[in-house]
Amino acid sequence: MGDFEHELARMMRDTQADTPFEDQHRQRLQAGVRARRRARTVWMATGSALTIAGLGVGLEVLPSASAQGGPTVPHHQPTSTTRPVPLPTRTCTTVPVPLPTHTSTTVPVPLPTRTCTTVPAPLPTHTSTTK
Repeated sequence: MGDFEHELARMMRDTQADTPFEDQHRQRLQAGVRARRRARTVWMATGSALTIAGLGVGLEVLPSASAQGGPTVPHHQPTSTTRPVPLPTRTCTTVPVPLPTHTSTTVPVPLPTRTCTTVPAPLPTHTSTTK
């Protein structure tokens, strides 16, 4: 309790005061003390909520900021030596289709056909060494 509240409580309990507070004044002073306590409680709760929200945002930003910098300690990864992988060769031929002499909507128009052959590439030899 603050000094004001201590003094007010002392004055309200003091029976030997020259002029005691009347009931209406005592009730008004007690209502003022309750309002001040409620305001202090709301102020502290708001400050706590803002602190928790700030910490939450900080903890969300901190991992993403450190992830952008990359690892600080180099990790040993296996090294491999390979030759470039050859791609398979593909040969395609299109067979032309003779055009019809007249077009009709009831007769389907033949489409050219395309045939492709793929020659498989040789399998690469792969050697890997780990350090």
